[in-house]
Amino acid sequence: MTSHLFLIGFMGSGKSTIGKLLAQELKYTFIDLDTFIESSHQNSISELFAKHGENGFRIIEKNSLHELQSFQHIVVACGGGTPCFFDNMDWMKSIGEVIFLHCSPDSLFDRLKSEQAHRPLIRDFEPMALKQFIIKKLDERMPYYTQANIQVFELKDKSASTRWIIESLEST
Repeated sequence: MTSHLFLIGFMGSGKSTIGKLLAQELKYTFIDLDTFIESSHQNSISELFAKHGENGFRIIEKNSLHELQSFQHIVVACGGGTPCFFDNMDWMKSIGEVIFLHCSPDSLFDRLKSEQAHRPLIRDFEPMALKQFIIKKLDERMPYYTQANIQVFELKDKSASTRWIIESLEST
């Protein structure tokens, strides 16, 4: 099994939750890419967005992602937009396995509406605008997300999702 596993999907799709379970089961180290970036740059993601704009943040994100190549046996929860910029998707696939966590727009909306204050891309949306944003962004990102090596469709049981991912990895 590869030593680099990358979880991708829209914000709120469960990448951190599933990533921690997956890392625990495989005895890998879990890394949340956003937390790694915040630690490296001594700024929150919101502060980095404010200082550098989205384009500047995406450069920081790409550079931070590439730093992880020297790590071994890691499960990385990527930001929702990570695979959609530069060559990030091709790069992740070249050094490991990419796992896409599918989640419906309705489920994402239910999860994200209470987290808006902590997420710079959705902070200022009213509820209906948030739902439309999720639908639009998910549609834009789907061509990137579906390039993943493994796709996991919304399972209610996180343990079942984790077992399914491990079985899929073992069969590749």
